[in-house]
Amino acid sequence: MGKRRPPSHEAAALPVKAVAAEPARAPGYAPALSAGFQATTARVQEMHHAIAGKTFDGLLHVPGLSMPTRIVQSVDDAITQGVYAAVRHGGAAALALAAGVERRADDATRVPGKKEQALRGVLNSAFGDTLEASGSALAVQMGLHGRAGPLTPAALASLRPRVCVFLHGLACDEQSWRLGTDAWAASKWAATLPAGESIDYGALLERELGVSAVWLRYNSGLAIERNAQQLAELMVQVAQGAVQVREWLLIGHSMGGLVARRAHALAAAHGMAWAREVPMIICLGSPHLGAPLAQAGHVAAAALSVSDLTQPLARIADARSRGIKDLRRGLKDAPRAPDEPALRLVFGTLGDEAGTGLGPLVGSLFGDGLVRAGSAADDAAIGDVQRVELAGLGHMSLLNHPRVYAVIRRWVVAAG
Repeated sequence: MGKRRPPSHEAAALPVKAVAAEPARAPGYAPALSAGFQATTARVQEMHHAIAGKTFDGLLHVPGLSMPTRIVQSVDDAITQGVYAAVRHGGAAALALAAGVERRADDATRVPGKKEQALRGVLNSAFGDTLEASGSALAVQMGLHGRAGPLTPAALASLRPRVCVFLHGLACDEQSWRLGTDAWAASKWAATLPAGESIDYGALLERELGVSAVWLRYNSGLAIERNAQQLAELMVQVAQGAVQVREWLLIGHSMGGLVARRAHALAAAHGMAWAREVPMIICLGSPHLGAPLAQAGHVAAAALSVSDLTQPLARIADARSRGIKDLRRGLKDAPRAPDEPALRLVFGTLGDEAGTGLGPLVGSLFGDGLVRAGSAADDAAIGDVQRVELAGLGHMSLLNHPRVYAVIRRWVVAAG
């Protein structure tokens, strides 16, 4: 730590990408909604035919009913084909009209507002891989942001020698770190920041410890490995534009912690200089060994595939993004980096803070509501690892809470 970076050439295996997010393109919400509408209608129609088919197949084998059954079946087919065609075409027409209005009303170069950007984050978590593959303007582009927006070359050059990089989780964006500020009211940090300034980990660390804070925005619907590769590439150019930085501390919530660990491992394997300047990775509620809800989704999709009647539902269930599917196993299938930096793991549990009664049992069974304690603690991790359990905190509370900040602050001080 603290040593000046020696000149080096980065490995050419991973291409370098732009530092900031790409300029906003025409949003195209209507085409995305139209595609989803058409797919869902098709799945419902398939299920309708599967159920009706089972019924008609049974009646066709009843003596004396085969002829009437064929007549009714043909009428049913004609009616349902017409109804579903009307639904598809009517919906498509309405959404095509909306697309036309959208194209006229929107400037392709505009920057989405906070609410629209949050909506895009949610949409990308579910269909981000599909949106990217189709070239949709709704696909979130990875980029590093400061408090005022995407990092410019001037902003990079003004970063302090120590930088904390915050990585959000599934269905979130950089704004998620500033939500839920009520918990700070009774803390000793309540009056630390100037009036009107939102309280969050980055702002406090900048004020108290003299570090710089930046926030990563990424498409959480992409595969974790894909996002890790993009981050490793991105950090090459970031480090080249901020040669004064001596330490990059990665702080990830949920999926963000997994992306941080894999990005560092890939960077180290490819000899990228910035990987040697990461003294610590802090993970907040990250499902290193998988998340129960993602595992349940996989089981549900497999179960629905067994019957012809439910196969359309299985296709809908299996249409979830690659990012969501990856949360089923976390980093179980990823090779462990032999030279991983200091790993600091924070995880919440739904038990009461005092740890009385059934609190420990509840915490053990349900973790923070989305990630179980055993997965967030990553018992398979070796080396310089520290784990802190915070009873009484749910998964999203880990994003902005004074109890979590106290732990992060202690570790950041120790790392420096």
